[in-house]
Amino acid sequence: MNPPVRVAVIGCGAHAQVAHIPALKQNRLVNLVALCDTDVRKVNHLCTLHGIPRHYVDFDDLKIDEDIDAVVIATPNHLHAPMAVAAMEYGKDVLCEMPLGLNAEEARLMVETAQREGRKFMPCLNTRLRPDVQTIGKFINEGELGQLYYCKTGWLRSRSSWSLEGWRGQRLRSGGGAFLGLGTALLDFSLWLLSPGRPVSITGVAHQRTPKADVEDTAFAMIRFDSDVLLTVEVGWSMLMEREFTYFNAFGTNGAALLNPVQINKEMHGHLVNVTPQISTKGIQRASFQTLIDLWISSLLKDSQSPVLAIDALLINRLADAFYRSSSSHCEVSLTGEPE
Repeated sequence: MNPPVRVAVIGCGAHAQVAHIPALKQNRLVNLVALCDTDVRKVNHLCTLHGIPRHYVDFDDLKIDEDIDAVVIATPNHLHAPMAVAAMEYGKDVLCEMPLGLNAEEARLMVETAQREGRKFMPCLNTRLRPDVQTIGKFINEGELGQLYYCKTGWLRSRSSWSLEGWRGQRLRSGGGAFLGLGTALLDFSLWLLSPGRPVSITGVAHQRTPKADVEDTAFAMIRFDSDVLLTVEVGWSMLMEREFTYFNAFGTNGAALLNPVQINKEMHGHLVNVTPQISTKGIQRASFQTLIDLWISSLLKDSQSPVLAIDALLINRLADAFYRSSSSHCEVSLTGEPE
């Protein structure tokens, strides 16, 4: 493929507006040629605002446009799989928002379609690319913390900061509630930091604030790894809290690392020493999306393997499926013996 890569964004919600569109425009090897959204007034406004020449309100019209090389899919969850599969079948490479599908079966279909059609298919696993996460990853990979044995992560939001109106509160369109909606981002960097260890089982508990709710608003999980690491996850978007709170803590035999903000402590000569490096925390989320877009475009132009693998995103869908089985059965669910 020769530059510039002609890209279209499908789904023009807040996420696309603050993350994908600015990052694509910042990359000089990209020509952002089209936007697609069912809200014709919104898509017209955004095309005018950003100087984008074409707009679509029907994905079926966009997918047959031969002047588009690749697409970013940022639609509600239930549209990810059908749109990604159709785009690849019409010769387009795909960058898809997370979660890939409503379940592992849909995610697996997307991966298989990419292989069959010879297309580049990359998931939006951007949180692993955050500068603060990369810093912690370097300490872990270099053995500075010793052997990890316990990690915990969480994303807790107050009732006033999240709404279940629309597709997020409908299981058939979202695939799940807080665990899939918030846990996906946490699992992105947690699984990356704990690799090459692989999850072998999960125990999950889901809570619904009202009996009539279609999805859970709070979720807790305990994940065991083949490396003898235990990871706990807690997420919720209905907590009685004044502010949002996100964290990740990793504990090893020689030290510990904390995220948000980064703090790294090591045991040295019998004393606990703070060895945290200087890290800029300004715009870390925006920086992660820019890195993601730049890596994606580079892989398209070089015809090289996507640096962020779809199989990693498939694992997150497998974990989510197992979480919901565990929550329903009140039992630990094994991940061994399942298809990758």
